[in-house]
Amino acid sequence: MNPAGIQKHDADGRNPGATAPMPADPPHVEGGMRIMHERPAPETEPHIIAPLIVVLPDGSRLTARLWSLRGIRDSVLSGRDLTGARLEIPFQGIEVGFPVSLVPAADGNLWTFEGLSGRQREALGLFYRNLLIGKMAATDEVITALDTPVDLIPMGETGAEKAAGLAKAKPRTLRAIFNVVWYVALFCVVIGFLGYFVWGRIEGMTLSHARVYSERFDLKAPREGYLQFDGESQGVKGEGTVLAVIVDPEIEAGIEDGERRLTVLEARIAEGRERLALHLAMRESVRESVERLYSEAGVARFDAGIPIRPGDFNDQRTDLEQELRGFEDDLDVAKADLRRLRQMWTSMRITAPTAGHVAERVAVEGQYVRVGDVVAVYETDAPRVVRGWLDDRLAGSVVPGMEAEIRLAGDSEDHFVTGEVVGVEASFNPELPDAYGIVVTVAAPELSADETWARFDFNRPVEVVVKRALLGRWLEGSR
Repeated sequence: MNPAGIQKHDADGRNPGATAPMPADPPHVEGGMRIMHERPAPETEPHIIAPLIVVLPDGSRLTARLWSLRGIRDSVLSGRDLTGARLEIPFQGIEVGFPVSLVPAADGNLWTFEGLSGRQREALGLFYRNLLIGKMAATDEVITALDTPVDLIPMGETGAEKAAGLAKAKPRTLRAIFNVVWYVALFCVVIGFLGYFVWGRIEGMTLSHARVYSERFDLKAPREGYLQFDGESQGVKGEGTVLAVIVDPEIEAGIEDGERRLTVLEARIAEGRERLALHLAMRESVRESVERLYSEAGVARFDAGIPIRPGDFNDQRTDLEQELRGFEDDLDVAKADLRRLRQMWTSMRITAPTAGHVAERVAVEGQYVRVGDVVAVYETDAPRVVRGWLDDRLAGSVVPGMEAEIRLAGDSEDHFVTGEVVGVEASFNPELPDAYGIVVTVAAPELSADETWARFDFNRPVEVVVKRALLGRWLEGSR
């Protein structure tokens, strides 16, 4: 298709569609006049003195004011590298641009347009014609020029194609049977698909806000100090097992000092008792001396343990006994202090409240903690369960022992676990404090405690559907 106003040119700018010149008439023609029509040669095509913008790759803008549909005849292009140039046509304040190939002619004064597409020639021709007649290009004309189709593709079906299609067609009866079967099957699939979801809504009750639940305790620091975990605290432990210890250097130093003090005092007491025993062993010989030196009254004072003179036997015995009692009193005080420090050291141990395992360490090894700081989370050894919420209107529809289906979302596929309702209790919904209903606890009886710990992540959201078993009830009721 050749849109109006566009002429196709060959490499030298001539129009191949123009009719070749007819041979000249004989010099003498009689009987009338012969009219001959010949299209104007491109060389005679009028040039427009109007701005046409040539944009070079470096951004330079050259304004050519002498041009035609064949090319540009303006000295402004002389000596310029026009490779990769772009032609811009000013339409009433807007510019329509496209890449252009400008090839210099033999005379060196003309640069012809080469390789223009149909739309490009149509836009350039519209600007050219309007300048010739002194008319401004309307917007719709510009849009029409840019939207001119290049080729028209026939969309009809040829006779050969129609005959080939009829040759492959099945008999009308067979096609009718196939269509009936196809639509009946499609109807069954759609009805079955919808019926499956409707029956699922009737048969099952979906728990809202279902989460994996387990009984957990916060292990808190009983005293201030540095935390030291037991190396095997991650495994399953029995009740009373030491899980961590709070280390206080002052208490440990006090215990060491107390133990050394006890050792010294016990040695001094032993030495004092030995000295007292040696002193008492001389009593009889001293008594005989007193009996010789003093009267009966002096012996009586000696036997009563009263000193007769300073530094005598009874006076020394009294000093030794007082010194021994002082050591024994100091020993009692040291034992009480050491017992108190050891009790404090014992209270700094964090033990397992029940059989279970450390689920999470909140503090790190060697961290300084204060009284009441949470150092770890402890979980009992009971299997993990799922707890969800139901509206109070369904309170009579769920009872312990009902079967449930637990769906665990996986990375590639979902996993389903058969569950059983083990608890039904009235409660407020933790997610909706103003809503009242029932909390349903679902266990997985087929899984052990270790398997639930491995497959059920704590506080993980899951989907739980409690089965009503309506079909089984109807069958039992019909018997």
